[in-house]
Order: sequence, then structure tokens, then C-alpha cells
Amino acid sequence: MKKLKIASRSIKTAIIILLALSCAKTGYSQNPISQDEIFGIGYSIETSRLLNNRMFIEGNYTIGRRTFEVGLSPGSYNTDGQGFLFKHKIFLNKKQDEHGMFDFKNHKFRTFAIYKFVMFSSTTKTLREDFEVIEPESIVMNSLSSPTINTIEHYIGLGIEFSIYDNLYIDMAAVGGLNFLKNSSKVILIENKLLPKVDLDFSWDMSIGMSYRF
Repeated sequence: MKKLKIASRSIKTAIIILLALSCAKTGYSQNPISQDEIFGIGYSIETSRLLNNRMFIEGNYTIGRRTFEVGLSPGSYNTDGQGFLFKHKIFLNKKQDEHGMFDFKNHKFRTFAIYKFVMFSSTTKTLREDFEVIEPESIVMNSLSSPTINTIEHYIGLGIEFSIYDNLYIDMAAVGGLNFLKNSSKVILIENKLLPKVDLDFSWDMSIGMSYRF
């Protein structure tokens, strides 16, 4: 049942993104603009220093060297985590024509610099396996729900994407940055340290995804 709920939520998210892209494409057809402007849709799976197994369904917009991506996490691999994602990529490849415009289609392998912003909310079930989690029974029994962790994450880093067929491509990125962490209650013990209610910490994040540009 959980898998069916996750699949249903993922399909609904994809439909919402596709409808938004369809509206944008309609405006594009009525008001011709540069051919360098391209829309796409895809998904990515990522893991960070604190949280594991996060999946985002994304819509993307590419113009020249720049790509802007917005994503939603429809429950990730379980219904205990949801979030929002924004990514800004800048391709680093050299132009083939020094006097022409940059065209990413001229490069099968494309390196990029990336800024990533994530807002995520989850229970302790999404913590990485190598973290020790202790929830005192006396506190959990008196709680209406499991302790939750809310993060606001800012990252910068590098990545690469490569075409595998026509407009279908795979991208990978490794980033580092700051996490603003808010814990609903002081009941989680990580690496022999009590996770504070509010904290600012350095973290890393790695992701792999697949997308299609129309």
C-alpha cells in the first residue's frame, strides 16, 4: 500500500510539472523566442551527510549556458519525507564557435557549476544508517508523532551531465554547503551528541538523475 501511495503521489507531481511546462510551451509558440530556450522534465536521487534516500521530480528550463530546475519530493522512498528543490547550473564547456552562441547540444559531456537550495522535512527514519538514533521510550510514548527534522540547505559544487540518447541525459553532482537544522524535540542522539533543536552545520550532498529536454 505504501508503494502504491508513493507511486500515486509521484504521478500527481509529474502531471503538475507537465501542465506547467505545457503552459510555458504554449506561450513559447505564440511568442517566438530564442531557440536556445528549452524545457525539460526529470528526476534525481540524492543523499546528504544527514539524510538519505531523497528523490525529487523536477522541471527544468535551459537558456544558453544556464539551467534552472525546480523539484518536489513526493514522499521520497517513504511517506515520512517531503521537500522542495531549486538548482541553478552554469555549463563550463568552451564554445565551439568563438563568435557564436553557446549550444550545449554540441557537447556530449557537459561539466557545470551548481548552486542548490533544498527545504526538507522528514522523520528520523530518513537519517543515514551510520548515525545512531535513540528515542527515549518515555518521550516517544507521550508524543503524537515521531520526532521530525526540518532542514534549509544551501550548497555549491560541480557536476557533469552526458547524453545517452537524443535529448535524454544523465547528470551527477557533488556539492558542499550549510544546513540550517530544526529538530522538533531533543530525543535524537547522533554520534554521541544530542541533536539540538536549532543548529547550523556544514554538510555535503551527492546526487544522480535522469532528464529529458523537449
